[in-house]
Amino acid sequence: MTVFLLLYLCTDATRTDCQVLPTKSWKGDTAYEQCLDAVPGLTKALTATNRERHRFVCDVQTENPVEEVARPRFIHQSFRM
Repeated sequence: MTVFLLLYLCTDATRTDCQVLPTKSWKGDTAYEQCLDAVPGLTKALTATNRERHRFVCDVQTENPVEEVARPRFIHQSFRM
């Protein structure tokens, strides 16, 4: 199993416009646990404002290479005037 630690860089706290960046990866039976162990320290290192905007996520990969994970994901948004 391969696990990627992804950083979601978002423009605001709504997290509707985020760029996803892979920051680290682990392989093996304990990969997910290793990733989860890294998240609290990295989150704590962010400023309070950035903790509201950005987040770290552990993502288990089975077949997709990191290039596919790194592509920004577009979210349909509706705007009212």
